[in-house]
Amino acid sequence: MTNAGISLLDGGAALAPDVPDLGAALVRAAREGSAEGIVFIRPDGSESRMTYRELLDAASRMLAGIRAAGVAPGDTVVLQVADDPELLVAFWACVLGGHVPMPVNAGATAVQREAAPGLLQRVWNGYGKPWVITGAEQPLSREVLADPAWRTAWLGDTRRLLSHSPDDRRHRAEPGDPAMYLLTSGSTGVPKAVVLTHGNVLSRTAGTARVNRMGGANRTFNWMPLDHVGGLVMFHVRDVYLGCHQVHARIEWVLEDPLRWIAAMDRHRADTTWAPNFAFGLINDQADRLKEQSWDLSRLRYIMNGGEAIRNGVVRRFLELLAPFGLPSDAMYPGWGMSETSAGVVDCRFSPGDGGDERYVPVGRPQPGTSVRVVDEHNALVPPGAIGNLQVSGAPVTAGYYRNPEQNRQSFTADGWFKSGDLAYIQDGILTVTGRADDVILLDGITYHGHEIEARVEELPFVEPSYTVACLVAGQDGETEELAVFFHPRDGMPAAEAERLIRGRVTDAFGVGVAHVVPVGREDIPKTGIGKLRRAHLRERFEAARDAGRVAAFTPRS
Repeated sequence: MTNAGISLLDGGAALAPDVPDLGAALVRAAREGSAEGIVFIRPDGSESRMTYRELLDAASRMLAGIRAAGVAPGDTVVLQVADDPELLVAFWACVLGGHVPMPVNAGATAVQREAAPGLLQRVWNGYGKPWVITGAEQPLSREVLADPAWRTAWLGDTRRLLSHSPDDRRHRAEPGDPAMYLLTSGSTGVPKAVVLTHGNVLSRTAGTARVNRMGGANRTFNWMPLDHVGGLVMFHVRDVYLGCHQVHARIEWVLEDPLRWIAAMDRHRADTTWAPNFAFGLINDQADRLKEQSWDLSRLRYIMNGGEAIRNGVVRRFLELLAPFGLPSDAMYPGWGMSETSAGVVDCRFSPGDGGDERYVPVGRPQPGTSVRVVDEHNALVPPGAIGNLQVSGAPVTAGYYRNPEQNRQSFTADGWFKSGDLAYIQDGILTVTGRADDVILLDGITYHGHEIEARVEELPFVEPSYTVACLVAGQDGETEELAVFFHPRDGMPAAEAERLIRGRVTDAFGVGVAHVVPVGREDIPKTGIGKLRRAHLRERFEAARDAGRVAAFTPRS
């Protein structure tokens, strides 16, 4: 339902799910779901398969081990498990027993794996030293191992817990019971934990299944981490609810060669997938290799593009490059959502016939059970077409963060709307998200977003995509702010020439000057678990290095 003339969109009444809780969805999938079940693509490219019946049996065995240790319904269980099949088994064991899983990133890259023990330590200490399940070979910090509380909190590793006989007793959850705590990414301290209830997740799942005409015959492909809301909720849990065939690949396997993503979807006859916008740019960057391929992408009808700013030119180029392989021109769906909304709750079909000069890509209308509004700093609705703060409410939206009352007071308005932290506008009944509020670059009285500048810089052939950051940094006087562009150069481009071309590109496109053009190594660009840029973290590192006279430390290693 659209409220004409104001910046408010209402997706209508929430749809009633056809199972009472998430555990019932798995039990139904084991009984009625696709015989092919779930395929996992390992980091070395090999594959394993698990039917829904096998997933339920393994979860029941692990649940027996959890219950034997004295874990009660409602207790928090931290999961840091690198092996995807074992992580999902542990997740469902908790769901079936009424325990609340809190997945913690175990590390998809070398940098993340090195940080994983410290992350577990911060989470475990920060949330009251709850129960913990780890992977069989999961490294732990010395501080955790030396803590006397660890001996009773650690339930064991996944393989040891799987040695129990199945416990088929199911805990019946209420819609308002917590189903999981999902950690927000990008934090160097204790990450915030989003509380998602059974009702939140099932409402969102039922709504997106209806709007996007999904059912048990779908074949889906995901390569984002399964501790992230996109991989876990938007795809895996939804697909268990549908009982459809699902494939999960490791993110590092795809990033090593992005064309593996497309080839695997062809091989598994996928019709549904998703990725943040940077991933489509990685495919575009491989254009010269496409003539060697013989894929059939005619089945691929729903590609969700969400998780970060969507770039018009990147989407168009992706569709053009893959059209010869049968990819439908209307397969791309820009969308919006976040962990706090149980994943994507707004989307629409991307139309290649629209003009090509838009700064921003529309993301559509809210799904059933969700409402969005755009307001000013006083929470008053702005006029249609005016950019303001995006807020959201409805059945899929979290009621708050776990054990964080101060953050809850800051994150919700007096009338119960969640403050997303995004900027957006509503025009003609369509929501368009312009970027994060903390991504704004204000120069000479004009507002830009970092992703706009990054997109223009990455049009230069010597700039490697997905490793560009444009942000403001503090000037030497400590009072002014200056524009900095960090980029990863391809081999063979002289540094001085690269700097000249980047400055010219930004000035020509936006009419602003660049104070700092900084070549960096890939490892110097901080990213979240799904590959989103952490601009604030890079800004802090650069300012500290500059003040210490060590800016050269950012120079790419040979």
